[in-house]
Amino acid sequence: MEEELQRFYKTSRSYFVKLEEKEFEKWFLKYHEHMKAHEKGLILDVGCGAGQVVNKLAADGLTAVGIDISPIGIRLSHKARSNTRASFIVANCYKMPFRDNAFETVGCFDVLEHLTSPELCVDEMIRITADNGKIVIASPNLLCPIYAKSLKSILRSMKITLQRLVKFDGKLDFEHRQPILHDSKHIGRDFDAVTLTDLVAVKRILTGKRVKIAYQSSYLGSRKLIDVLSTLPLLRNIGGGIFLVGRKMRKVLETPSEAA
Repeated sequence: MEEELQRFYKTSRSYFVKLEEKEFEKWFLKYHEHMKAHEKGLILDVGCGAGQVVNKLAADGLTAVGIDISPIGIRLSHKARSNTRASFIVANCYKMPFRDNAFETVGCFDVLEHLTSPELCVDEMIRITADNGKIVIASPNLLCPIYAKSLKSILRSMKITLQRLVKFDGKLDFEHRQPILHDSKHIGRDFDAVTLTDLVAVKRILTGKRVKIAYQSSYLGSRKLIDVLSTLPLLRNIGGGIFLVGRKMRKVLETPSEAA
């Protein structure tokens, strides 16, 4: 399935043209605001698509890099580039071509659900984020009942979510499904998603790697009232989105006495 997914994203121009047409204020504004870093800090957008966020950050005077597995997406991103503060690279998110601790802010928007092994991508994001740097993850919560197609799938999604919230057994295996990769008109409705991303799993991957969660919401958009409501304790765990912002904590070195 991984090869089939990569082939689709590398060859489907219509997919990225649709991404390019997405309205910035509606889709990317909140993510863009959380991705902002200090003037001298490097920012990386993983799975940058058609490059809207990276180009907007560059227009704001920040230095930003976008990577995507698709040469088509990278070409469209370059075409829209307004200044040299934006850079784009064809790269695989499972093995990013950057040194450890290279970026002040690293984020991904609507990416994890399109990966068969999202945990590997998150590990790489953490690796290349500087100590005290910011990690931003936005994704649909595909275990939310609003994505279910039948009563049976609704009950199953609720059961998995409650089990993960109430009792953690150490396993973070994601649920998977067969994606639809042949009909580009469905873009934006997650028909091409292969992994049922859920908040508990993504959050525990981050916290298990020394990332302290600073902000959590179940809303990816920019409407202020909905944004506030989506941060309430219950709604932020069961809503239709995953929006997490965390800080990578410094590794505490053992003292000689502790090591002994």
